[in-house]
Amino acid sequence: MKQNKIIVCCMLLAMISCNNDDSLPNPELMCSDLTLKENGKEYINDKLFTGSCYTVYAFEVPQIDEIRSYKKGLRHGVWAKYYHNGNLFYKSNAKNGEVQGLYTSYHDNGNMADKGKLNMGIKDGVWEYYDITGRLYLKELYKNKQVIDEEKF
Repeated sequence: MKQNKIIVCCMLLAMISCNNDDSLPNPELMCSDLTLKENGKEYINDKLFTGSCYTVYAFEVPQIDEIRSYKKGLRHGVWAKYYHNGNLFYKSNAKNGEVQGLYTSYHDNGNMADKGKLNMGIKDGVWEYYDITGRLYLKELYKNKQVIDEEKF
């Protein structure tokens, strides 16, 4: 088991360094090592967890699935998920347990799929949507959980 963790850590470091995104954390701990308590917070060794962890796809050779960041047991900081091919699927931020701020997702070929801002996990403001070739095809304006305007390209 310890050998698998070492392999996964090496793969994670390689993925992050190839991704050329300095804003992604460098977790050393598997999220399965955390304990979710009744208060909805994550703990490690009975202490509120602050830091980053990762999950893996259950393949013969473990592959990073997601990177999660926490502060005092709550989601806080960068969260990133990957496709099976290793490309980034989405990147977002959390603050005090809620998804907040810029959200960007990508097609499995690496081209951007959409981007916009989230407020407490809900789309807010201008969102842009791109096809698999990277061409912008739709802009939507969200306010109070609803689309109030859109522009097609």
